[in-house]
Amino acid sequence: MSVVDEVKARLDIVDTVSGYVALKKAGRSFKANCPFHTEKTPSFIVNPERQSWRCFGACATGGDVFSFVMRQEGLDFGEALRHLAQKAGVELSERRDGDRYDALFRINQAAADFYRGFLESDQGRKCMAYLDERGVDAGARERFELGLSPPRWDGLKSHLTTLGYSEELAVEAGLMHKAEDGGTRDFFRGRLMFPIHDRRGRIGGLGARALDDSMPKYLNTARTSVFDKRGTLYGLHLASEAIREKSGGIVVEGYMDVITAHQFGYTNVVASMGTAVTGEQVSQLKSLARNFVLALDPDAAGQEATLRSLESSWRVLGQDADRGRRSSVGVLYQREPLTLRIAELPPGRDPDKLIREDSAEWERLTGEAAPLMDYLIPALASRFDLTTVQGKSQVVEALSPMLSSIDPLEQDHYMRMLAGSLDVTEDALKVSMRQIRERASTRRRRASRPVETEVVTSALSTRPEDTLEDYTLALLLNRPELKERTRDFAPEHFHKSEYRELFTRWLSCTTIDDLRESLDESLQGHLSYLAEKELAPGDQKAREAGLEQCLRRLERRHLQELQESLLASEDSSQPPPRDMEDAIASVNARIKELYS
Repeated sequence: MSVVDEVKARLDIVDTVSGYVALKKAGRSFKANCPFHTEKTPSFIVNPERQSWRCFGACATGGDVFSFVMRQEGLDFGEALRHLAQKAGVELSERRDGDRYDALFRINQAAADFYRGFLESDQGRKCMAYLDERGVDAGARERFELGLSPPRWDGLKSHLTTLGYSEELAVEAGLMHKAEDGGTRDFFRGRLMFPIHDRRGRIGGLGARALDDSMPKYLNTARTSVFDKRGTLYGLHLASEAIREKSGGIVVEGYMDVITAHQFGYTNVVASMGTAVTGEQVSQLKSLARNFVLALDPDAAGQEATLRSLESSWRVLGQDADRGRRSSVGVLYQREPLTLRIAELPPGRDPDKLIREDSAEWERLTGEAAPLMDYLIPALASRFDLTTVQGKSQVVEALSPMLSSIDPLEQDHYMRMLAGSLDVTEDALKVSMRQIRERASTRRRRASRPVETEVVTSALSTRPEDTLEDYTLALLLNRPELKERTRDFAPEHFHKSEYRELFTRWLSCTTIDDLRESLDESLQGHLSYLAEKELAPGDQKAREAGLEQCLRRLERRHLQELQESLLASEDSSQPPPRDMEDAIASVNARIKELYS
Protein backbone atom coordinates (compact mmCIF):
# COMPACT_ATOMS: atom_id res chain seq x y z
CA MET A 1 0.00 0.00 0.00
CA SER A 2 1.37 3.39 -0.98
CA VAL A 3 1.47 6.17 1.60
CA VAL A 4 -1.35 7.97 -0.26
CA ASP A 5 -3.54 4.87 -0.07
CA GLU A 6 -2.74 4.53 3.63
CA VAL A 7 -3.76 8.13 4.29
CA LYS A 8 -7.04 7.66 2.38
CA ALA A 9 -7.72 4.40 4.24
CA ARG A 10 -7.46 6.20 7.60
CA LEU A 11 -9.55 9.24 6.70
CA ASP A 12 -13.25 9.40 5.92
CA ILE A 13 -14.11 11.92 3.24
CA VAL A 14 -17.42 12.81 4.91
CA ASP A 15 -15.64 13.72 8.14
CA THR A 16 -13.00 15.71 6.27
CA VAL A 17 -15.41 17.64 4.04
CA SER A 18 -17.84 18.31 6.91
CA GLY A 19 -15.04 20.25 8.60
CA TYR A 20 -15.47 22.83 5.84
CA VAL A 21 -19.03 22.37 4.55
CA ALA A 22 -22.39 21.72 6.27
CA LEU A 23 -23.35 18.36 4.74
CA LYS A 24 -26.90 16.96 4.78
CA LYS A 25 -27.84 13.31 4.26
CA ALA A 26 -29.27 12.68 0.78
CA GLY A 27 -30.13 9.06 0.06
CA ARG A 28 -26.92 7.07 0.51
CA SER A 29 -24.83 10.21 -0.06
CA PHE A 30 -24.46 13.73 1.36
CA LYS A 31 -25.28 17.08 -0.25
CA ALA A 32 -24.30 20.71 0.29
CA ASN A 33 -24.01 24.00 -1.51
CA CYS A 34 -20.72 23.88 -3.34
CA PRO A 35 -17.94 25.60 -1.34
CA PHE A 36 -16.17 26.63 -4.55
CA HIS A 37 -18.88 28.75 -6.14
CA THR A 38 -22.10 30.55 -5.13
CA GLU A 39 -25.30 28.58 -5.63
CA LYS A 40 -28.81 28.32 -4.13
CA THR A 41 -29.62 24.69 -5.00
CA PRO A 42 -27.13 22.12 -3.61
CA SER A 43 -25.11 20.50 -6.39
CA PHE A 44 -22.15 19.31 -4.31
CA ILE A 45 -22.35 15.57 -3.54
CA VAL A 46 -20.11 13.50 -1.28
CA ASN A 47 -20.26 9.74 -1.78
CA PRO A 48 -19.06 7.84 1.31
CA GLU A 49 -19.08 4.49 -0.50
CA ARG A 50 -16.60 5.65 -3.10
CA GLN A 51 -14.94 8.22 -0.83
CA SER A 52 -15.39 10.84 -3.52
CA TRP A 53 -16.97 14.25 -4.09
CA ARG A 54 -18.39 16.00 -7.12
CA CYS A 55 -19.84 19.40 -7.98
CA PHE A 56 -22.57 19.05 -10.60
CA GLY A 57 -22.88 22.82 -10.87
CA ALA A 58 -20.57 25.49 -12.27
CA CYS A 59 -17.36 23.85 -11.07
CA ALA A 60 -18.08 20.60 -12.91
CA THR A 61 -15.25 18.85 -11.13
CA GLY A 62 -14.62 16.39 -8.33
CA GLY A 63 -12.19 13.90 -6.87
CA ASP A 64 -11.17 12.39 -3.56
CA VAL A 65 -10.11 13.74 -0.18
CA PHE A 66 -6.79 14.91 -1.62
CA SER A 67 -8.28 16.94 -4.45
CA PHE A 68 -10.84 18.48 -2.07
CA VAL A 69 -8.23 19.64 0.44
CA MET A 70 -5.95 20.87 -2.36
CA ARG A 71 -8.71 23.05 -3.73
CA GLN A 72 -10.18 24.15 -0.41
CA GLU A 73 -6.85 25.05 1.21
CA GLY A 74 -5.02 26.15 -1.94
CA LEU A 75 -2.35 23.47 -1.50
CA ASP A 76 -0.29 21.58 -4.02
CA PHE A 77 -0.19 17.79 -3.90
CA GLY A 78 2.85 17.50 -1.65
CA GLU A 79 1.46 20.01 0.82
CA ALA A 80 -1.91 18.23 0.89
CA LEU A 81 -0.17 14.90 1.45
CA ARG A 82 1.77 16.24 4.42
CA HIS A 83 -1.34 17.94 5.83
CA LEU A 84 -3.55 14.86 5.55
CA ALA A 85 -0.81 12.45 6.67
CA GLN A 86 -0.41 14.44 9.88
CA LYS A 87 -4.18 14.39 10.39
CA ALA A 88 -4.31 10.64 9.75
CA GLY A 89 -1.28 9.87 11.91
CA VAL A 90 0.69 8.45 8.99
CA GLU A 91 4.46 8.87 9.10
CA LEU A 92 5.89 9.98 5.77
CA SER A 93 8.96 7.80 5.84
CA GLU A 94 9.37 8.17 2.05
CA ARG A 95 9.76 11.93 2.41
CA ARG A 96 13.48 12.61 2.32
CA ASP A 97 14.92 15.01 4.85
CA GLY A 98 11.52 16.28 5.95
CA ASP A 99 13.00 18.00 8.97
CA ARG A 100 15.33 19.93 6.67
CA TYR A 101 12.35 21.04 4.58
CA ASP A 102 10.56 22.43 7.63
CA ALA A 103 13.79 23.98 8.92
CA LEU A 104 14.04 26.15 5.80
CA PHE A 105 10.66 27.70 6.57
CA ARG A 106 11.66 28.23 10.19
CA ILE A 107 14.92 29.97 9.37
CA ASN A 108 13.17 32.23 6.86
CA GLN A 109 10.63 33.19 9.53
CA ALA A 110 13.47 33.88 11.97
CA ALA A 111 15.13 36.12 9.38
CA ALA A 112 11.89 37.98 8.71
CA ASP A 113 11.35 38.53 12.44
CA PHE A 114 14.90 39.90 12.74
CA TYR A 115 14.44 42.27 9.79
CA ARG A 116 11.13 43.45 11.21
CA GLY A 117 12.71 44.21 14.57
CA PHE A 118 15.56 46.10 12.89
CA LEU A 119 13.05 48.25 10.96
CA GLU A 120 11.37 49.24 14.20
CA SER A 121 14.70 50.12 15.88
CA ASP A 122 16.38 53.52 15.83
CA GLN A 123 18.46 52.38 12.85
CA GLY A 124 15.28 51.90 10.85
CA ARG A 125 14.14 55.54 10.99
CA LYS A 126 15.21 56.35 7.42
CA CYS A 127 13.41 53.32 6.01
CA MET A 128 10.34 54.06 8.15
CA ALA A 129 10.32 57.60 6.75
CA TYR A 130 10.40 56.13 3.23
CA LEU A 131 7.38 53.95 4.03
CA ASP A 132 5.55 56.95 5.50
CA GLU A 133 6.32 58.88 2.32
CA ARG A 134 4.89 56.00 0.26
CA GLY A 135 1.78 56.04 2.45
CA VAL A 136 2.25 52.56 3.93
CA ASP A 137 0.47 52.61 7.29
CA ALA A 138 1.28 50.60 10.42
CA GLY A 139 -1.43 48.03 9.70
CA ALA A 140 -0.02 47.25 6.26
CA ARG A 141 3.55 47.04 7.62
CA GLU A 142 2.40 44.50 10.19
CA ARG A 143 0.15 42.53 7.84
CA PHE A 144 2.91 42.05 5.27
CA GLU A 145 5.68 41.72 7.92
CA LEU A 146 7.88 44.38 6.30
CA GLY A 147 11.42 44.70 7.60
CA LEU A 148 14.87 46.16 7.01
CA SER A 149 18.14 44.30 6.55
CA PRO A 150 21.19 45.81 8.32
CA PRO A 151 23.90 47.31 6.09
CA ARG A 152 26.54 45.05 7.67
CA TRP A 153 27.85 41.81 6.15
CA ASP A 154 27.07 39.80 9.26
CA GLY A 155 23.96 41.39 10.79
CA LEU A 156 21.63 38.47 10.13
CA LYS A 157 24.45 35.93 10.41
CA SER A 158 25.16 36.86 14.02
CA HIS A 159 21.48 36.73 14.92
CA LEU A 160 20.85 33.31 13.36
CA THR A 161 23.97 31.89 14.99
CA THR A 162 22.67 33.05 18.36
CA LEU A 163 19.39 31.20 17.65
CA GLY A 164 21.31 28.01 16.88
CA TYR A 165 20.88 27.94 13.08
CA SER A 166 23.84 26.70 11.06
CA GLU A 167 25.52 28.74 8.34
CA GLU A 168 24.97 25.79 6.00
CA LEU A 169 21.18 26.00 6.43
CA ALA A 170 21.25 29.79 5.97
CA VAL A 171 23.14 29.40 2.69
CA GLU A 172 20.68 26.72 1.56
CA ALA A 173 17.79 29.09 2.34
CA GLY A 174 19.42 31.87 0.31
CA LEU A 175 19.87 34.13 3.34
CA MET A 176 23.68 33.98 3.11
CA HIS A 177 26.19 33.28 0.39
CA LYS A 178 29.71 31.93 0.25
CA ALA A 179 32.45 34.56 0.01
CA GLU A 180 35.72 34.18 -1.91
CA ASP A 181 37.63 33.73 1.35
CA GLY A 182 35.49 30.68 2.18
CA GLY A 183 33.40 32.44 4.81
CA THR A 184 29.74 33.44 4.59
CA ARG A 185 28.10 36.85 4.18
CA ASP A 186 24.55 38.14 4.50
CA PHE A 187 22.83 38.06 1.12
CA PHE A 188 20.56 41.06 1.85
CA ARG A 189 22.10 44.25 3.19
CA GLY A 190 20.58 47.70 3.72
CA ARG A 191 17.32 46.93 1.90
CA LEU A 192 13.60 47.14 2.59
CA MET A 193 12.52 43.53 3.09
CA PHE A 194 9.34 41.87 1.81
CA PRO A 195 8.77 38.35 3.20
CA ILE A 196 7.24 36.11 0.52
CA HIS A 197 4.76 33.58 1.86
CA ASP A 198 3.45 30.41 0.30
CA ARG A 199 -0.27 29.68 0.14
CA ARG A 200 -0.21 28.35 3.70
CA GLY A 201 1.37 31.53 5.02
CA ARG A 202 4.87 30.11 5.49
CA ILE A 203 7.81 32.29 4.46
CA GLY A 204 9.69 30.52 1.67
CA GLY A 205 11.77 33.46 0.45
CA LEU A 206 12.27 37.23 0.64
CA GLY A 207 12.25 40.17 -1.71
CA ALA A 208 14.37 43.24 -1.11
CA ARG A 209 14.28 46.83 -2.43
CA ALA A 210 17.31 49.09 -2.45
CA LEU A 211 16.86 52.36 -0.56
CA ASP A 212 19.62 54.12 -2.49
CA ASP A 213 21.04 53.87 -6.00
CA SER A 214 22.30 50.31 -5.50
CA MET A 215 21.64 47.89 -8.32
CA PRO A 216 19.70 45.82 -8.85
CA LYS A 217 16.83 47.83 -7.48
CA TYR A 218 15.00 44.63 -6.47
CA LEU A 219 16.59 41.42 -5.28
CA ASN A 220 14.94 38.09 -4.50
CA THR A 221 15.87 34.86 -2.78
CA ALA A 222 17.33 32.46 -5.32
CA ARG A 223 15.44 29.26 -6.06
CA THR A 224 15.46 26.80 -3.16
CA SER A 225 13.58 23.62 -2.28
CA VAL A 226 10.86 25.76 -0.63
CA PHE A 227 10.88 28.79 -2.95
CA ASP A 228 10.46 29.16 -6.69
CA LYS A 229 9.63 32.61 -7.98
CA ARG A 230 7.90 31.18 -11.07
CA GLY A 231 5.36 29.32 -8.96
CA THR A 232 4.79 31.99 -6.29
CA LEU A 233 2.37 34.91 -6.13
CA TYR A 234 3.07 37.66 -3.61
CA GLY A 235 0.20 38.20 -1.20
CA LEU A 236 -1.72 35.05 -2.17
CA HIS A 237 -1.91 33.86 1.44
CA LEU A 238 -3.80 37.07 2.30
CA ALA A 239 -5.82 37.31 -0.91
CA SER A 240 -7.07 33.75 -1.44
CA GLU A 241 -10.23 34.13 0.69
CA ALA A 242 -11.20 37.39 -1.03
CA ILE A 243 -10.50 35.88 -4.47
CA ARG A 244 -12.91 33.05 -3.66
CA GLU A 245 -15.56 35.42 -2.26
CA LYS A 246 -15.38 37.78 -5.24
CA SER A 247 -15.04 34.89 -7.73
CA GLY A 248 -12.02 36.62 -9.21
CA GLY A 249 -8.74 38.37 -8.55
CA ILE A 250 -6.36 40.99 -9.91
CA VAL A 251 -2.71 40.36 -10.74
CA VAL A 252 -0.30 43.29 -10.49
CA GLU A 253 3.46 43.50 -10.85
CA GLY A 254 5.11 44.64 -7.65
CA TYR A 255 5.11 44.31 -3.88
CA MET A 256 4.01 47.90 -3.26
CA ASP A 257 1.10 47.51 -5.67
CA VAL A 258 -0.25 44.64 -3.56
CA ILE A 259 0.38 46.36 -0.23
CA THR A 260 -1.39 49.54 -1.34
CA ALA A 261 -4.30 47.59 -2.83
CA HIS A 262 -4.88 45.67 0.40
CA GLN A 263 -4.49 48.81 2.49
CA PHE A 264 -7.28 50.43 0.47
CA GLY A 265 -9.57 47.42 0.76
CA TYR A 266 -8.84 45.64 -2.54
CA THR A 267 -7.86 42.40 -0.86
CA ASN A 268 -8.20 40.15 -3.93
CA VAL A 269 -4.95 41.51 -5.43
CA VAL A 270 -1.71 39.50 -5.82
CA ALA A 271 1.59 40.18 -7.59
CA SER A 272 3.78 38.28 -10.01
CA MET A 273 6.79 39.83 -8.27
CA GLY A 274 8.06 41.94 -11.14
CA THR A 275 8.05 39.22 -13.78
CA ALA A 276 5.73 37.99 -16.45
CA VAL A 277 2.86 35.87 -15.12
CA THR A 278 3.79 32.21 -15.53
CA GLY A 279 1.70 29.16 -16.34
CA GLU A 280 2.47 27.85 -12.84
CA GLN A 281 1.01 31.01 -11.31
CA VAL A 282 -2.12 30.79 -13.48
CA SER A 283 -2.58 27.18 -12.39
CA GLN A 284 -2.56 28.33 -8.77
CA LEU A 285 -5.09 31.06 -9.43
CA LYS A 286 -7.58 28.86 -11.27
CA SER A 287 -7.96 26.67 -8.20
CA LEU A 288 -9.47 29.70 -6.42
CA ALA A 289 -11.67 31.33 -9.08
CA ARG A 290 -12.38 31.54 -12.79
CA ASN A 291 -11.95 35.25 -13.54
CA PHE A 292 -8.77 37.30 -13.31
CA VAL A 293 -7.57 40.70 -14.43
CA LEU A 294 -3.96 41.46 -15.37
CA ALA A 295 -3.04 45.03 -14.39
CA LEU A 296 0.70 45.42 -14.93
CA ASP A 297 2.58 48.72 -15.10
CA PRO A 298 1.75 50.91 -18.12
CA ASP A 299 5.38 51.62 -19.05
CA ALA A 300 7.20 49.83 -21.85
CA ALA A 301 8.59 47.19 -19.50
CA GLY A 302 5.15 46.54 -18.07
CA GLN A 303 3.61 46.20 -21.53
CA GLU A 304 6.35 43.77 -22.50
CA ALA A 305 5.72 41.82 -19.28
CA THR A 306 2.01 41.70 -20.14
CA LEU A 307 2.75 40.16 -23.53
CA ARG A 308 5.18 37.66 -22.01
CA SER A 309 2.59 36.85 -19.36
CA LEU A 310 0.01 36.01 -21.98
CA GLU A 311 2.53 34.02 -23.98
CA SER A 312 3.50 31.92 -20.95
CA SER A 313 -0.02 31.36 -19.63
CA TRP A 314 -1.95 30.68 -22.82
CA ARG A 315 -1.34 26.93 -22.56
CA VAL A 316 -3.05 26.73 -19.17
CA LEU A 317 -5.93 28.87 -20.43
CA GLY A 318 -6.25 26.83 -23.61
CA GLN A 319 -6.24 23.50 -21.82
CA ASP A 320 -8.88 24.76 -19.44
CA ALA A 321 -11.04 25.90 -22.35
CA ASP A 322 -10.69 22.51 -24.03
CA ARG A 323 -11.77 20.68 -20.91
CA GLY A 324 -14.55 23.14 -20.18
CA ARG A 325 -16.33 22.79 -23.51
CA ARG A 326 -16.91 19.05 -23.81
CA SER A 327 -20.01 19.56 -25.94
CA SER A 328 -20.45 15.81 -26.34
CA VAL A 329 -21.01 15.42 -22.61
CA GLY A 330 -23.63 18.13 -22.32
CA VAL A 331 -24.36 19.81 -19.01
CA LEU A 332 -22.09 17.46 -17.10
CA TYR A 333 -19.01 19.46 -18.04
CA GLN A 334 -20.54 22.87 -18.59
CA ARG A 335 -18.53 25.14 -16.37
CA GLU A 336 -17.48 28.74 -16.39
CA PRO A 337 -14.31 29.03 -18.48
CA LEU A 338 -11.12 30.42 -17.01
CA THR A 339 -10.77 33.99 -18.24
CA LEU A 340 -7.89 36.44 -18.12
CA ARG A 341 -8.70 40.06 -18.96
CA ILE A 342 -6.32 43.01 -19.39
CA ALA A 343 -6.65 46.37 -17.65
CA GLU A 344 -4.74 49.10 -19.52
CA LEU A 345 -3.61 51.67 -16.94
CA PRO A 346 -2.97 55.36 -17.78
CA PRO A 347 0.65 56.28 -18.64
CA GLY A 348 2.74 57.11 -15.59
CA ARG A 349 0.26 55.59 -13.11
CA ASP A 350 1.09 52.12 -11.85
CA PRO A 351 -1.48 50.34 -9.61
CA ASP A 352 0.08 51.75 -6.43
CA LYS A 353 -0.15 55.35 -7.66
CA LEU A 354 -3.54 54.97 -9.34
CA ILE A 355 -5.21 53.45 -6.28
CA ARG A 356 -3.91 56.23 -4.03
CA GLU A 357 -4.79 59.07 -6.41
CA ASP A 358 -8.01 57.84 -7.99
CA SER A 359 -9.48 54.63 -6.57
CA ALA A 360 -12.69 55.13 -8.58
CA GLU A 361 -10.68 55.05 -11.81
CA TRP A 362 -8.88 51.92 -10.63
CA GLU A 363 -12.23 50.23 -10.05
CA ARG A 364 -13.50 51.33 -13.46
CA LEU A 365 -10.43 50.16 -15.37
CA THR A 366 -10.25 46.77 -13.65
CA GLY A 367 -14.02 46.33 -13.92
CA GLU A 368 -13.99 47.14 -17.65
CA ALA A 369 -10.81 45.20 -18.44
CA ALA A 370 -10.59 43.99 -22.03
CA PRO A 371 -10.88 40.31 -22.97
CA LEU A 372 -7.50 38.72 -23.62
CA MET A 373 -7.76 38.54 -27.41
CA ASP A 374 -9.17 42.08 -27.71
CA TYR A 375 -5.97 43.29 -26.12
CA LEU A 376 -3.59 40.86 -27.70
CA ILE A 377 -4.43 41.26 -31.39
CA PRO A 378 -3.73 45.02 -31.63
CA ALA A 379 -0.83 44.76 -29.15
CA LEU A 380 0.99 42.13 -31.21
CA ALA A 381 0.07 43.74 -34.50
CA SER A 382 1.81 46.93 -33.36
CA ARG A 383 5.08 45.05 -32.73
CA PHE A 384 5.62 43.89 -36.31
CA ASP A 385 5.86 45.53 -39.72
CA LEU A 386 2.47 44.77 -41.26
CA THR A 387 3.54 46.21 -44.61
CA THR A 388 5.53 43.02 -45.17
CA VAL A 389 4.42 39.43 -45.60
CA GLN A 390 6.99 38.38 -42.99
CA GLY A 391 5.54 40.76 -40.41
CA LYS A 392 2.02 39.46 -40.98
CA SER A 393 3.25 35.86 -40.71
CA GLN A 394 4.97 36.63 -37.41
CA VAL A 395 1.70 37.94 -35.93
CA VAL A 396 -0.20 34.85 -37.08
CA GLU A 397 2.56 32.58 -35.72
CA ALA A 398 2.38 34.28 -32.33
CA LEU A 399 -1.42 34.20 -32.08
CA SER A 400 -2.11 30.81 -33.62
CA PRO A 401 -1.80 28.72 -30.40
CA MET A 402 -4.20 30.95 -28.50
CA LEU A 403 -6.69 31.29 -31.34
CA SER A 404 -6.74 27.53 -31.77
CA SER A 405 -7.57 26.97 -28.09
CA ILE A 406 -10.60 29.23 -27.67
CA ASP A 407 -14.30 28.53 -28.19
CA PRO A 408 -15.27 28.16 -31.89
CA LEU A 409 -17.69 31.11 -31.78
CA GLU A 410 -15.03 33.33 -30.18
CA GLN A 411 -12.50 32.01 -32.66
CA ASP A 412 -14.68 33.03 -35.60
CA HIS A 413 -15.05 36.53 -34.15
CA TYR A 414 -11.35 37.01 -33.57
CA MET A 415 -10.35 35.50 -36.89
CA ARG A 416 -12.35 38.28 -38.55
CA MET A 417 -10.71 40.86 -36.30
CA LEU A 418 -7.22 39.55 -37.02
CA ALA A 419 -7.84 39.29 -40.77
CA GLY A 420 -8.95 42.92 -40.75
CA SER A 421 -5.89 44.02 -38.77
CA LEU A 422 -3.55 42.24 -41.20
CA ASP A 423 -5.52 43.23 -44.32
CA VAL A 424 -5.81 39.60 -45.47
CA THR A 425 -8.78 37.36 -46.22
CA GLU A 426 -10.16 35.01 -43.58
CA ASP A 427 -9.57 32.07 -45.93
CA ALA A 428 -5.89 32.95 -46.26
CA LEU A 429 -5.62 33.32 -42.49
CA LYS A 430 -7.20 29.88 -41.90
CA VAL A 431 -4.81 28.24 -44.37
CA SER A 432 -1.83 29.91 -42.67
CA MET A 433 -2.93 28.76 -39.21
CA ARG A 434 -3.48 25.20 -40.44
CA GLN A 435 0.04 25.13 -41.87
CA ILE A 436 1.43 26.45 -38.56
CA ARG A 437 -0.34 23.70 -36.61
CA GLU A 438 0.90 21.03 -39.03
CA ARG A 439 4.50 22.23 -38.74
CA ALA A 440 4.23 22.26 -34.94
CA SER A 441 2.82 18.73 -34.95
CA THR A 442 5.66 17.54 -37.17
CA ARG A 443 8.26 19.10 -34.89
CA ARG A 444 6.72 17.39 -31.86
CA ARG A 445 6.75 14.00 -33.57
CA ARG A 446 10.39 14.39 -34.59
CA ALA A 447 11.41 15.54 -31.13
CA SER A 448 9.68 12.73 -29.28
CA ARG A 449 11.95 9.90 -28.16
CA PRO A 450 11.62 7.08 -25.64
CA VAL A 451 12.35 8.50 -22.20
CA GLU A 452 15.53 7.42 -20.43
CA THR A 453 15.31 7.49 -16.64
CA GLU A 454 17.08 5.93 -13.71
CA VAL A 455 15.53 2.85 -12.18
CA VAL A 456 14.09 3.92 -8.83
CA THR A 457 12.25 1.64 -6.40
CA SER A 458 8.59 2.62 -6.46
CA ALA A 459 6.04 2.58 -3.68
CA LEU A 460 3.28 1.90 -6.21
CA SER A 461 0.96 -1.01 -5.69
CA THR A 462 0.68 -3.69 -8.31
CA ARG A 463 -3.04 -4.41 -7.93
CA PRO A 464 -4.63 -5.73 -11.14
CA GLU A 465 -7.22 -2.93 -11.10
CA ASP A 466 -4.41 -0.39 -11.38
CA THR A 467 -3.09 -1.83 -14.65
CA LEU A 468 -5.28 0.31 -16.92
CA GLU A 469 -4.28 3.54 -15.21
CA ASP A 470 -0.63 2.48 -15.10
CA TYR A 471 -0.52 1.70 -18.81
CA THR A 472 -2.40 4.85 -19.86
CA LEU A 473 -0.16 7.24 -17.99
CA ALA A 474 3.02 5.33 -18.88
CA LEU A 475 2.07 5.54 -22.55
CA LEU A 476 1.52 9.30 -22.30
CA LEU A 477 4.78 9.89 -20.45
CA ASN A 478 6.86 7.82 -22.85
CA ARG A 479 5.17 9.08 -26.01
CA PRO A 480 4.86 12.88 -25.65
CA GLU A 481 3.42 13.20 -29.16
CA LEU A 482 0.23 11.57 -27.83
CA LYS A 483 -0.44 14.39 -25.36
CA GLU A 484 -2.66 16.26 -27.81
CA ARG A 485 -4.96 13.20 -27.92
CA THR A 486 -6.07 13.92 -24.33
CA ARG A 487 -7.91 17.17 -25.06
CA ASP A 488 -11.23 15.73 -23.81
CA PHE A 489 -9.83 13.73 -20.91
CA ALA A 490 -10.25 15.00 -17.35
CA PRO A 491 -7.68 14.27 -14.60
CA GLU A 492 -10.45 13.02 -12.31
CA HIS A 493 -10.91 9.99 -14.59
CA PHE A 494 -7.91 8.51 -12.78
CA HIS A 495 -8.71 6.84 -9.45
CA LYS A 496 -5.23 7.29 -8.02
CA SER A 497 -4.56 10.73 -6.56
CA GLU A 498 -0.92 10.49 -7.60
CA TYR A 499 -1.87 9.85 -11.20
CA ARG A 500 -4.27 12.79 -11.33
CA GLU A 501 -1.48 15.05 -10.15
CA LEU A 502 1.09 13.58 -12.59
CA PHE A 503 -1.33 13.90 -15.51
CA THR A 504 -2.25 17.50 -14.63
CA ARG A 505 1.37 18.56 -14.36
CA TRP A 506 2.38 16.67 -17.51
CA LEU A 507 -0.10 18.75 -19.51
CA SER A 508 1.80 21.95 -18.73
CA CYS A 509 5.30 20.48 -19.23
CA THR A 510 7.29 20.10 -22.43
CA THR A 511 9.70 17.33 -21.45
CA ILE A 512 9.93 14.59 -18.85
CA ASP A 513 12.77 16.52 -17.20
CA ASP A 514 10.51 19.56 -16.82
CA LEU A 515 7.92 17.33 -15.21
CA ARG A 516 10.42 15.76 -12.82
CA GLU A 517 11.66 19.18 -11.76
CA SER A 518 8.13 20.42 -11.05
CA LEU A 519 7.05 17.44 -8.94
CA ASP A 520 6.97 17.14 -5.20
CA GLU A 521 9.46 14.53 -4.01
CA SER A 522 6.59 12.28 -2.88
CA LEU A 523 5.77 11.71 -6.57
CA GLN A 524 9.28 11.11 -7.90
CA GLY A 525 9.09 7.34 -7.36
CA HIS A 526 5.77 7.14 -9.18
CA LEU A 527 7.17 9.05 -12.13
CA SER A 528 10.23 6.82 -12.36
CA TYR A 529 8.09 3.67 -12.20
CA LEU A 530 5.84 4.84 -15.04
CA ALA A 531 8.66 6.20 -17.18
CA GLU A 532 10.46 2.86 -16.90
CA LYS A 533 7.38 0.76 -17.60
CA GLU A 534 7.91 -1.59 -20.54
CA LEU A 535 5.39 -0.97 -23.31
CA ALA A 536 4.40 -3.22 -26.17
CA PRO A 537 6.07 -2.28 -29.48
CA GLY A 538 3.93 -0.62 -32.14
CA ASP A 539 3.79 2.14 -34.69
CA GLN A 540 2.24 5.56 -34.21
CA LYS A 541 -1.20 4.48 -35.40
CA ALA A 542 -1.25 1.50 -33.03
CA ARG A 543 -0.21 3.66 -30.08
CA GLU A 544 -2.90 6.21 -30.87
CA ALA A 545 -5.54 3.49 -31.10
CA GLY A 546 -4.36 1.91 -27.84
CA LEU A 547 -4.43 5.24 -26.03
CA GLU A 548 -7.90 6.04 -27.37
CA GLN A 549 -9.20 2.72 -26.08
CA CYS A 550 -7.66 3.29 -22.64
CA LEU A 551 -9.06 6.81 -22.37
CA ARG A 552 -12.56 5.66 -23.34
CA ARG A 553 -12.48 2.84 -20.77
CA LEU A 554 -11.33 5.20 -18.02
CA GLU A 555 -13.98 7.77 -18.89
CA ARG A 556 -16.68 5.10 -19.08
CA ARG A 557 -15.71 3.81 -15.64
CA HIS A 558 -15.74 7.34 -14.26
CA LEU A 559 -19.16 8.14 -15.71
CA GLN A 560 -20.66 4.93 -14.36
CA GLU A 561 -19.43 5.92 -10.93
CA LEU A 562 -20.95 9.39 -11.35
CA GLN A 563 -24.20 7.77 -12.38
CA GLU A 564 -24.23 5.68 -9.22
CA SER A 565 -23.39 8.73 -7.08
CA LEU A 566 -26.24 10.74 -8.58
CA LEU A 567 -28.76 7.95 -8.06
CA ALA A 568 -27.51 7.33 -4.51
CA SER A 569 -28.03 11.01 -3.64
CA GLU A 570 -31.69 11.17 -4.63
CA ASP A 571 -34.66 10.88 -2.30
CA SER A 572 -37.15 8.53 -3.97
CA SER A 573 -40.06 10.29 -2.24
CA GLN A 574 -39.37 13.57 -4.05
CA PRO A 575 -38.65 14.42 -7.68
CA PRO A 576 -35.00 15.36 -8.31
CA PRO A 577 -34.12 19.03 -8.95
CA ARG A 578 -33.88 20.06 -12.58
CA ASP A 579 -30.10 20.37 -12.50
CA MET A 580 -29.76 16.83 -11.20
CA GLU A 581 -32.16 15.55 -13.87
CA ASP A 582 -29.99 17.24 -16.50
CA ALA A 583 -26.82 15.79 -15.00
CA ILE A 584 -28.24 12.26 -14.94
CA ALA A 585 -29.41 12.59 -18.55
CA SER A 586 -26.02 13.94 -19.59
CA VAL A 587 -24.14 11.09 -17.94
CA ASN A 588 -26.45 8.50 -19.47
CA ALA A 589 -26.07 10.02 -22.94
CA ARG A 590 -22.30 10.04 -22.75
CA ILE A 591 -22.13 6.44 -21.46
CA LYS A 592 -24.33 5.37 -24.36
CA GLU A 593 -22.03 7.22 -26.76
CA LEU A 594 -18.94 5.52 -25.35
CA TYR A 595 -20.51 2.08 -25.69
CA SER A 596 -21.62 2.69 -29.28
